[in-house]
Amino acid sequence: MTSLPAPPPEPPPPPPTDGPSLRAAYGAPDFVRRESDSELWRYDVSGCAVFFFLYREGEALKIRYAETSPRGRESPLDPACLKGLTVRAASASRPMS
Repeated sequence: MTSLPAPPPEPPPPPPTDGPSLRAAYGAPDFVRRESDSELWRYDVSGCAVFFFLYREGEALKIRYAETSPRGRESPLDPACLKGLTVRAASASRPMS
């Protein structure tokens, strides 16, 4: 008997690009700072934080850039911190038993 090859893994969802998709992906931020044309959303993860900088484009809030701390703006996003944020969001969306 010949077995069929396993189906390819599903591609990851596209990264959030605006406020609603960011909230859908990671839930409510731990901290929000609002200014007239921008917002800073911070998500706290064990040992690090992810900052999303959103700017108004018409009525929409669009993500302009993101950074992780302790790495900061001049370094690439810390993949372990982003993974921690994804794990946190997934565990928050599971129903309590």
